[in-house]
Amino acid sequence: MKPISDFERITACIRGKSIGGTLGTPHEGKMSLMNLTYYDPVPIGILPNDDFDLQLLFLEAVEQAGGAVDSDILACTWARRVDFPWDEYGVALINMRRGLKPPVTGWFDNPFAHCMGSPIRSELWAMLAPRRPDLAAYFALQDAMIDHGLEGIAGEMFFAAFESAAFFGKYSITELIKIGLSYTPPKSITYQAISFACKNAAQYNWRTLREKILERYGHPNFTEAPQNIAFTIIGLLYYPDDFDQALLSTTNCGYDTDCTAATIGAMWGLIHGDNFTNRWIVPIGDIMFASHGVTDMAVRITIDGIARQVSETGKLVMERYGKLAPEAVKKMITDQVTRPQRMCLDRHDQVFVTYPKTPVMGSKIRLTVNGPVKKCHARYPFRAQLEKKIVTVTVDPKAEFIPLHADITLESAGGRQYPVPLLTQHELWEGSCSSPEDFSIRVQINPAELEKNKSLSPLALSDRTLFLKDLTGPWAHLCAYFHIGWMNKLRFCTFAECPVTSFLNGMKIIEHTDAWPCIPAPHRENTAIFADAEVKSGWQRWDIFLDTTKTVREGKIVLAIAHAYTKQLVDFKFFRKPGGVYNY
Repeated sequence: MKPISDFERITACIRGKSIGGTLGTPHEGKMSLMNLTYYDPVPIGILPNDDFDLQLLFLEAVEQAGGAVDSDILACTWARRVDFPWDEYGVALINMRRGLKPPVTGWFDNPFAHCMGSPIRSELWAMLAPRRPDLAAYFALQDAMIDHGLEGIAGEMFFAAFESAAFFGKYSITELIKIGLSYTPPKSITYQAISFACKNAAQYNWRTLREKILERYGHPNFTEAPQNIAFTIIGLLYYPDDFDQALLSTTNCGYDTDCTAATIGAMWGLIHGDNFTNRWIVPIGDIMFASHGVTDMAVRITIDGIARQVSETGKLVMERYGKLAPEAVKKMITDQVTRPQRMCLDRHDQVFVTYPKTPVMGSKIRLTVNGPVKKCHARYPFRAQLEKKIVTVTVDPKAEFIPLHADITLESAGGRQYPVPLLTQHELWEGSCSSPEDFSIRVQINPAELEKNKSLSPLALSDRTLFLKDLTGPWAHLCAYFHIGWMNKLRFCTFAECPVTSFLNGMKIIEHTDAWPCIPAPHRENTAIFADAEVKSGWQRWDIFLDTTKTVREGKIVLAIAHAYTKQLVDFKFFRKPGGVYNY
């Protein structure tokens, strides 16, 4: 058999991803077993897909950086040129605008930290580091940390290591999976789901194995990573030598099909080379199109052209990293994966800050600092004090208004400054009602008066997530103010695993009598509990009533405000009363 060149594998990877993505995209989110046998509908070109758009964007970023692959470089590129509002993408974007950096941007206040947004970006790192699964996994980590926590990171590292090892051309599917798992955090659910699929593939047919995977690792959010990554390898386990059946069995598992189908197509191309039949190639052609959410890309537009650009950039990458020993790279991976609260402020000066749990402070927070830091500065109502490697930040207890952002600045002896982003807690009122009839009465009374008669009590939150078990029923009442600086049409979302009734400035905007799984995506109108409302600038009061007697799953609640048209999240803080310099 003729050896397969690296360039052919790269070309086949891109073509396979295009075939799979075009097959799977129209069926994304279908959670029942399907029976596809071909494209449906038959396309007239490659469908745009964020799965590959972000890889092309990062290809440009790495090329521009002379082959450097660094989470800061990738995150800066993302912040400037990515407008996707969806799920983890939208959360990462708002975290970056808060001044946070990876890995904190990936896990903080992110209900989608364990989803498929990063696992489907793995191929680029394998193509830039062929036969170096250690480097591919490390590069995947730099990428995944931007918008994901453990499971998203685990999935991308698994795929990247598997795909890089495929360039050897000598390993079986089982051996490639073992290599991928050797770079996957063993405590992750993703590791468990992959291992379960491999262990039980011989015992069940693929349809039965799909059901077994869902019984153990299934999640109501169709983009959750562990279930989808297990579905992806189903096709390879059952049909290692039959592309049609491998692709179709994975796609017919359903769920996040634009991701799973695209990934198995790419993996197949890396393993077997560019030998796809015209049945799959002719309908899609050779021209790539980018989605609307990525701007100003100058990559080449044909599959062959992109493959050449990847090959050229790969030379720059390997010139920079190729001499690193695999064991040294594994240590670098472990150092980052095991310290998610540690954030790099300046790589040149090696300045790091470690948050205790989150970047949110109550009355006080203690930060650990590493690097040549000699001073620290804060603004009123905050104070910062540096003692050795510990920065203690406090807030004036007499302050009338505590803003959302509590950022401080560290300074070296030479005068170099390093901003440290900090946030303050959401401040709400919480109480209980005996019946829905109390609603209209409650929303007409000032919360301070309700506190006096012990109908409401203060509640503080570090992020937008809370649980019904921590609230008082039968109807839990949440109440708070927030400030809007401009007139806008906003989407008010209460993603609650119980019935919800909600009022904005005394007007009922939501009355939802069902209990749905909490999937807090403002753009998913089939799972979102929301209301769009025109809001004038100034202070707004939001009252939310939750029926704790009809809880489903874990009783999770996520509160969100988004722009009604773009679905981009709004960065806001709940207050217990209007305040600050705002007089309207």
